Amino acid sequence: MFRYIMLAAVVLFFEGCTCCAYLNHMFNAERLYDEATELREARLDSIPDETASLPGPDERLKYDKVIEKGSRVLERFPKNRKRTAEAVFLIGESFRHKGEWGKAIIKYDEYERYFADYDSMRAVEYQRAYCLYRNNEFNISRFALEPVISDKKHPYYFQGLNLLSLLDEKSEFPDQAIAALEAVLADTSGSPFMRGKAHFRLAGLYFKKENWDKSREHYTAKEIELLNVREKQTAGEQAAECLVNKKEYLKAADEYKALYKVADYEKQQPFYLVRIGEIMLMAERYADAFVVLQKVNSDYPRTEHSCRSYFNLGDYEQTKTMNYEQAIVYYDSSFYARAISEYGQKSRDRRDALKRLLALRKMNDDARKDSIPNVNNFFSNEFQIAELFLFKLSEVDSAVKRLDAIIEQNSQDTARLMRATYARAFIYDEFKGDEDKAEELYKEIIEKYPNTEYAKQAQANLGMRVTAQTREDVAKERYLQAESLWTIASEMPPDQMEQVDSAYAEAFNAFDSLYREFPDTETGVQALYMKAIYFQMSPERVDSAMNVYRELASKHSSTPWGRQASQYVNARRNNDTDAALERLRKRVKQSEEHINQLSQQYYESLSKKPEEKKAEVKSMEDEVLENTYNSMYDFE
Repeated sequence: MFRYIMLAAVVLFFEGCTCCAYLNHMFNAERLYDEATELREARLDSIPDETASLPGPDERLKYDKVIEKGSRVLERFPKNRKRTAEAVFLIGESFRHKGEWGKAIIKYDEYERYFADYDSMRAVEYQRAYCLYRNNEFNISRFALEPVISDKKHPYYFQGLNLLSLLDEKSEFPDQAIAALEAVLADTSGSPFMRGKAHFRLAGLYFKKENWDKSREHYTAKEIELLNVREKQTAGEQAAECLVNKKEYLKAADEYKALYKVADYEKQQPFYLVRIGEIMLMAERYADAFVVLQKVNSDYPRTEHSCRSYFNLGDYEQTKTMNYEQAIVYYDSSFYARAISEYGQKSRDRRDALKRLLALRKMNDDARKDSIPNVNNFFSNEFQIAELFLFKLSEVDSAVKRLDAIIEQNSQDTARLMRATYARAFIYDEFKGDEDKAEELYKEIIEKYPNTEYAKQAQANLGMRVTAQTREDVAKERYLQAESLWTIASEMPPDQMEQVDSAYAEAFNAFDSLYREFPDTETGVQALYMKAIYFQMSPERVDSAMNVYRELASKHSSTPWGRQASQYVNARRNNDTDAALERLRKRVKQSEEHINQLSQQYYESLSKKPEEKKAEVKSMEDEVLENTYNSMYDFE
């Protein structure tokens, strides 16, 4: 404040001088920048992560005015290098704080170009690299950062190493990012606060790499205590999660209990209670878990926390006690507590799946009591139950057991065996992650059912070259050969009719043999359709074409060719009605009458003798000669 008073006094003293305007602009620019800085610091106190918050309208307005005042200094006093350097720096900083990274980069480049020997150049080197990073220009940012991290005496050296780790992380090189942060910690000259930031970042990187010991080591470092409340809270939670991942459940629960007692973390207390209950369930301390989770339900009703708590209770009843009716009750409570939350949606899905599961079980129990059970429906229900366990209820082992039972009870039914065996192999591969067991089951499928779609998919899943061929694959190859014969016939010149007919006949025989060998394939049905097309090309074979179309319409109505044949048959059938035939007869009769009339007129004209034409004589009285200048010729 004293500096502002002194500057104001100087301004008044030199009123009327050319430097007064200059001092006034710089005084106001610095004052506004300091005021904006106060607003920024207050904002970051509430939201420490600068990347997660944007400047408010008042803060932005002050930065805008700083840019305006600084620009006037540059326009009116370009020869005062010291002050213009300060103006360019303030403009660049204002753009940076506003999040306008591209404009800030331009100003920092301008500063280096014209004022590289001034004091702020060291700050410009780092801030430009940071702005390039925020502008997603990672490679250029790394290049701009080199003078910062190459000099340990650089005032932004440790910030530079931290930025380098961010760049390595963005470039998907976590090991290099870890090495950069380890370098920060290895250098004893860094401030404790910077070391705490490095510990926090390193812990997060190790956590992503699932190195729980190293992650926990950095989350519990003593310098973490120097960070803000939010970062300390996150470090405590993640340290406990490292213990959970190491299956040290009771120690993890104790650490969450310690976090529950911290006054600064009061807002997170319901979450900590839920997490303690979940960890107790993992530790098989079910009685303690129920006490904690029911406390959440009573103390925080109809919240996301009670919703999650009820979900965990339902999951316990579903997976541990198999008491599905009670699980449905808990899932209902979870859904009603907070229907729009993640756990509310999961609870609804599981509730519906369990209801469907119970209904299918009842149907199968009733089927077992029947004297003549419907085997197809029974095993269809069994497959649905296995799918519910796998996809809706997250019970992979229960799904595998169900499939094992299906395989044991269907030793003679190849179709069911193939389906259940492949499904079991797929579960081991994709859901259980047991590659050895999955490979064993896939190879069993390839050996037992070599010419099936399941064998083809098993080869593909194992990364093998797909050599298995189904009947459909063989039929497609045969169809391509027949189609090539048809194409050859269609491209022959019309004047070689005998060769054309022979070529079409050869193609027809190829389609005919294909259908006779593969009538149960879609390609075989397509070949039958081509037979109808061949018959339709000759008028004398129209009846044969109709017979083929009727066969397609009756036996293969679900295929595209069967539907097309149905349309053709129905159109012909509509044309064969009594009314249509009567209209056709009437048109034929009218045509015959018209032809007879024209024929009669023609023969009558031939029987008449042609009359001689006489020259037409005009009367002299009718001839009028014009003797006017408006006529075509001028008569004298």
